[in-house]
Amino acid sequence: MDKKTQLALIFLLIPLAISIYFWFSNSALLRGGYDLAIDGFVVARALMIIYTLHLLGKLGEFIIKKKD
Repeated sequence: MDKKTQLALIFLLIPLAISIYFWFSNSALLRGGYDLAIDGFVVARALMIIYTLHLLGKLGEFIIKKKD
Protein backbone atom coordinates (compact mmCIF):
# COMPACT_ATOMS: atom_id res chain seq x y z
CA MET A 1 0.00 0.00 0.00
CA ASP A 2 1.18 3.49 -0.72
CA LYS A 3 1.37 6.23 1.92
CA LYS A 4 -1.88 7.94 0.88
CA THR A 5 -3.79 4.68 1.24
CA GLN A 6 -2.31 4.06 4.67
CA LEU A 7 -3.12 7.60 5.78
CA ALA A 8 -6.70 7.29 4.54
CA LEU A 9 -7.07 3.99 6.33
CA ILE A 10 -5.73 5.50 9.56
CA PHE A 11 -8.14 8.42 9.26
CA LEU A 12 -10.99 5.91 8.99
CA LEU A 13 -9.89 3.53 11.72
CA ILE A 14 -9.08 6.04 14.48
CA PRO A 15 -12.58 7.61 14.62
CA LEU A 16 -14.06 4.12 14.28
CA ALA A 17 -12.10 2.91 17.31
CA ILE A 18 -13.08 5.98 19.33
CA SER A 19 -16.77 5.62 18.50
CA ILE A 20 -16.70 1.90 19.35
CA TYR A 21 -15.07 2.79 22.69
CA PHE A 22 -17.84 5.29 23.48
CA TRP A 23 -20.42 2.76 22.31
CA PHE A 24 -19.33 0.15 24.86
CA SER A 25 -18.13 2.40 27.70
CA ASN A 26 -21.06 3.48 29.81
CA SER A 27 -19.06 5.68 32.16
CA ALA A 28 -17.46 7.74 29.38
CA LEU A 29 -20.80 9.11 28.16
CA LEU A 30 -22.69 9.23 31.45
CA ARG A 31 -21.71 11.95 33.90
CA GLY A 32 -23.17 11.98 37.38
CA GLY A 33 -25.03 14.77 39.08
CA TYR A 34 -27.80 15.32 36.56
CA ASP A 35 -31.29 13.86 36.85
CA LEU A 36 -31.80 13.99 33.09
CA ALA A 37 -28.38 12.58 32.23
CA ILE A 38 -29.90 9.28 31.15
CA ASP A 39 -31.76 11.03 28.32
CA GLY A 40 -28.52 12.49 27.02
CA PHE A 41 -26.88 9.09 27.41
CA VAL A 42 -29.50 7.45 25.21
CA VAL A 43 -29.12 10.14 22.56
CA ALA A 44 -25.33 10.00 22.69
CA ARG A 45 -25.34 6.20 22.40
CA ALA A 46 -27.70 6.37 19.40
CA LEU A 47 -25.45 8.93 17.71
CA MET A 48 -22.40 6.73 18.33
CA ILE A 49 -24.18 3.77 16.74
CA ILE A 50 -25.13 5.85 13.71
CA TYR A 51 -21.61 7.26 13.37
CA THR A 52 -20.03 3.81 13.72
CA LEU A 53 -22.27 2.38 11.03
CA HIS A 54 -21.45 5.34 8.77
CA LEU A 55 -17.71 4.78 9.25
CA LEU A 56 -18.08 1.06 8.60
CA GLY A 57 -19.86 1.90 5.35
CA LYS A 58 -17.09 4.29 4.36
CA LEU A 59 -14.46 1.68 5.23
CA GLY A 60 -16.26 -0.93 3.13
CA GLU A 61 -16.51 1.51 0.24
CA PHE A 62 -12.79 2.29 0.58
CA ILE A 63 -11.89 -1.41 0.52
CA ILE A 64 -14.11 -2.13 -2.49
CA LYS A 65 -12.65 0.80 -4.45
CA LYS A 66 -9.12 -0.28 -3.53
CA LYS A 67 -9.67 -3.77 -4.99
CA ASP A 68 -10.54 -2.33 -8.42
